[in-house]
Amino acid sequence: MSERRQRTQARLSLVPAAVALGLGLVGQMVDQFLFVRAGPVPILVTAPVTATLLYLHAKPVSYQRVAALAVWGFIGSGAAILGVYLGTVNYYLPRSLTATEMVGYDLGLFLWFVAALTAMYGLAARTADRPFRATALLLSAPLVQVAWVGLTRLVVETGLYA
Repeated sequence: MSERRQRTQARLSLVPAAVALGLGLVGQMVDQFLFVRAGPVPILVTAPVTATLLYLHAKPVSYQRVAALAVWGFIGSGAAILGVYLGTVNYYLPRSLTATEMVGYDLGLFLWFVAALTAMYGLAARTADRPFRATALLLSAPLVQVAWVGLTRLVVETGLYA
């Protein structure tokens, strides 16, 4: 019987994740500057890369697992962005957003998506010794990202945005 070996990616420092986040923020700001509203591309690139690099910082895994984490981060974040857009399509604010508020909203959405996916991946890496819990955390990451809709509605409905 032959022994099957899996090549693993060693643990990384936090520097690559910080660089990915910094580049993503620059991409977000450029996208915001070129177009009135920032699109989903910086989120779809930055969130999975930053989260996967943080996972690699917490736990060394196989290259196959790294690819799976990155792909799931991209697909899950895409589904979550679609959920946010669908959740806000017919939701009217008491007044229109000013230019500054629009930049703040788009930046907040970007940071929420990156932080939510990164936090869920970090928790999953720490509970990797319990595969069911780690898988549940990874699969629920898009739900945490979609919570942005609820947070936004809470701010509007409580009168903080009037």
